[in-house]
Amino acid sequence: MNELVTKIRVHNEDFFVASTIERCPKSMMLRELVKNALEAAASAPLGERQVEIAACRVDGVRKLRIWNTGVGMNAEELFRMCDIASSIGKMQGLDGNFGMGAKVASLPSNHHGVRYRSCREGRVSEVLLGKRSGVYGRVLRPDPVTGAPSAVLDVTDQVKAEGLGTGSDWTEVVLLGNRASQDTVADPYDGNPKVPKWWLQLALQQRFFQIRGDVDVLLGPDLHDLSGMRPFIPFLRIVGESFARWDTVQVADGVKVHFGYDPVHLERAEVNASYKDSFSRGVSFAGLLHGDELYEVRMWSGWTGEAPNYGISSDARHLSVLVELDEDYPVRAEGYRQFLRYKNGAQDQVRMMDFAAMVRANHPAWLRDMMRSASPDQALIGSVRQQLEKLIASLGLKRLRPKFRSPPPVPKPPAPASDKTKEPPVPASVQPPAPPKPAAEAKPTPPKPPEAKAKEPPEKKDSPEKVEDFEEMPELLLLRSAQEVADRNLQHRAARFYPESHQLYVNLRYPSAQQMAELLIASAPPEVAPALARGAAQAAAENALVLRLGRALVYGLAKRNATEGWSEAEQKQVLSSEVLTLIADDLHLAFPAAKEFFDTRIERAVKDAADSRRAVVEMIAS
Repeated sequence: MNELVTKIRVHNEDFFVASTIERCPKSMMLRELVKNALEAAASAPLGERQVEIAACRVDGVRKLRIWNTGVGMNAEELFRMCDIASSIGKMQGLDGNFGMGAKVASLPSNHHGVRYRSCREGRVSEVLLGKRSGVYGRVLRPDPVTGAPSAVLDVTDQVKAEGLGTGSDWTEVVLLGNRASQDTVADPYDGNPKVPKWWLQLALQQRFFQIRGDVDVLLGPDLHDLSGMRPFIPFLRIVGESFARWDTVQVADGVKVHFGYDPVHLERAEVNASYKDSFSRGVSFAGLLHGDELYEVRMWSGWTGEAPNYGISSDARHLSVLVELDEDYPVRAEGYRQFLRYKNGAQDQVRMMDFAAMVRANHPAWLRDMMRSASPDQALIGSVRQQLEKLIASLGLKRLRPKFRSPPPVPKPPAPASDKTKEPPVPASVQPPAPPKPAAEAKPTPPKPPEAKAKEPPEKKDSPEKVEDFEEMPELLLLRSAQEVADRNLQHRAARFYPESHQLYVNLRYPSAQQMAELLIASAPPEVAPALARGAAQAAAENALVLRLGRALVYGLAKRNATEGWSEAEQKQVLSSEVLTLIADDLHLAFPAAKEFFDTRIERAVKDAADSRRAVVEMIAS
């Protein structure tokens, strides 16, 4: 039986429109405008597909202008385009870019106006969207011919007077901001939020991994530090031209992981080899890739501080990780396209961390070799490890790793009957890459693009997070250089524990280590050489710091077994960097053990020196 329904309607249309617009994240404005421009430009003939992002002057003030070739709109289409969820030449659907986003994302930061112009068959129509008296809509202005208030004006003559052509179709959007005096090139959000100087380049790179359809995107001189119009350089092009490695691993149905290596620049140690100018900054990155667009992008300290969760224990400044979700993977962009959601009942937000275990388990051989080559001081680690392993055993500590959400499995549709006779495709074999050369000798080799054939997925194994066993000894990683400390955001912290990778990073440059060394040096016998005393004191201070942080970590892990009296938040807090730092500050508690270690080192060194002198005397006498 077919049942009829009455449509749900909107009674307070002004409130509905305003709430739809004002809930949209301001940061999505550029993405929506550029995405619309790219789609429109793709309708132009090959060789004429172009998007230009530059500055123009409106009443003497700089305003951001986005212009594109492609089929334009006539007056009627331009009028209809201004409605919420309108669709001019597009197919509407939840998974598509169906035309609602650009207006909704632009108006929160442009109450004064968003000016649309479109040239269709030699005539240019103009509409101004804005907010007046608390209402969003088309701003009525006097028609240049009739003088009557009109929402859409014919500005063909004005455009020609400005020196712009009308011989082919195009569309232009100009952001007028919230005030007539606002410079929307340098300050697109009217100071809330503030943006860095080259905000537009960075925003484009962090969103558009590649540009398809043979569309050229050009940036005007007001948007970079070079001369003239310059082509936008997406990350895919940077990878292809400058990375020493770019390897792809198929880790699950519909999921690939790309691992990139960008060695240190031969002339500038603070950047990577891919550095050229403000278009290619020479920094590593990580994020999710879906439909050529990036989500959850991490760069600079945002990536180096999080990299250990993905098994990147060192050199994160030179290593990039990209998790690519296929077009048919069960995710979709949320309404404002700020992030992805799973197509499950709860529609959870897709997080990069959901794929951390997959990334760790599928490092290519060259990356595993790189991590092993960066192993810390094994002599110091070995001494501490033995003591901590005994402590773990004495506590009977069980492995109770935090359970991080995993991405849902991809449902497999039943194969059509006609496919049963076909032989399954055989994946192309991929030779394991050789370990990278030292930075001074590294020569970039042509990297494999993301579309390259990937390795066979690994055999399914039981997730170690779900197996109850005795707790493993956490991996201890010692940071000695200022850059390593900064990468882990530990300039003012003694240590940080990463539960996802089960690693403890210790900052050996933390002031308490030096303070302990000075106390030990002051306690050395006067006959001991200063160099000997300082070396022994440094070793004792580092040993004491690593040992007490390791013990604190083990006791903190034990609290995860507590059945009562410790909430989940409190169990996490005892493993925090702040708690570990307070423990590192307690020199009085650690001094006796450090002094014993120091005295033993001094005695052994004095004895070794005496034995060496005796051997020399005996050799001369013989």
